[in-house]
Amino acid sequence: MANDNEAGLVAYLKANRAFMAPVVEQAVGLLGLKGRHRILDVGTGGGGGLVALARAAGAQARVLGVDRNESALALAVRHAEEEGVLGQVHTEAADLLQVAARAAGGDRFDAIWASDVIWPGNVDDPAAAVARLAGALSPGGVLALFTSNYYSSTFLPGHARLERQLMTASELDWDIPADGSHHYARHVHWMTAAGLRDVRLDVLPRTAFPADADPAVRPYLENAVWPQLLAGARARGKEAGMTEEDIARAEALLTPGHPEYVADEPGYYMIHPTLLVTGRR
Repeated sequence: MANDNEAGLVAYLKANRAFMAPVVEQAVGLLGLKGRHRILDVGTGGGGGLVALARAAGAQARVLGVDRNESALALAVRHAEEEGVLGQVHTEAADLLQVAARAAGGDRFDAIWASDVIWPGNVDDPAAAVARLAGALSPGGVLALFTSNYYSSTFLPGHARLERQLMTASELDWDIPADGSHHYARHVHWMTAAGLRDVRLDVLPRTAFPADADPAVRPYLENAVWPQLLAGARARGKEAGMTEEDIARAEALLTPGHPEYVADEPGYYMIHPTLLVTGRR
């Protein structure tokens, strides 16, 4: 079972990295990394941000990729090697708050990138985590919070009610607050509360139409999105207002090869309105 879980994690990380690559590169390009030497990638995952940061900053920069999962770090290292930037990066299995506390003691970073990591599923107090990251910046350093904005995405166009139920069930399954100071959508609030200057919000949409025109789309849906939505429906669907018929309908729409598979519908499209929030110390 452990090997199955690890294989599933690797498939998820690879699919997510490939799908998000265009907007991650675009987002990193907005940070103005040329001339910055010490860069931190917290929650590096499969290494998509790690590679983009190294390329954008240039050969003089060194990027530290931090993740609590050693399998993810191994995948990130392989990706950096394949993309020719291994000499610029190193990795560490550690908690982001520990790394931030150590940096705040004197060896601060010129830039910190956090992609889909500052949210209540990962940290107990997101606002406090952002403040800790801000404290790990050098004067003039930039903090970038990137989020796929998953729960504001369109995955099932034309199935609005069912999509809302599936999203709610997934939020319940992840024990995500419905609102309040810890809600995942409050990145701008956390940056402002941390006292950062020049806080900025950019919306960088990742769209897909037609689905088969982009080879990253189906692997992302089938290894990342559908498994999470279906897991939420099975575990918490009834609490989200789903009937047995709704759950069966979701199974049909989200099962590749089923006659009703949503990604095979003529006109199928998908929209991820990803967000980039930046601020400077």
